[in-house]
Amino acid sequence: MDMLREYKDEQDMQALKCGDKWVETDRLYTKWNGLPMQNGTPYFWLGEFCEKHDLPFYGLHSFRHLFASLLVNHGVDIVTVSGALGHSTVSTTSNIYCHMLEEAQAKVSEAVSAALDFSGSKKEPEGE
Repeated sequence: MDMLREYKDEQDMQALKCGDKWVETDRLYTKWNGLPMQNGTPYFWLGEFCEKHDLPFYGLHSFRHLFASLLVNHGVDIVTVSGALGHSTVSTTSNIYCHMLEEAQAKVSEAVSAALDFSGSKKEPEGE
């Protein structure tokens, strides 16, 4: 959030420099004059960045998928994940990420089973 606030401050300074050439929109990422940038621009920037730093390029959507995966694997509930991704319905999120949700639920079941095992032979949940 701090980085986004800093970027917004820079954008506000750019608007002052542009004066009446600045076009006010509701966009955070814009061209030099405030107009919305083309949809492919961030994708292009990321590709250039990866090439410059000799990194593999997977596209922007991979970051979104990683973000969702990290949230699910840390036990964040599906409603919160859905809101963070900006999905209009929770069912959209659960349909797209159902395989991860099933894996997370299996980990929960294993952890509960291990916690309730009073036989004296404690097993670590799988994947640990």
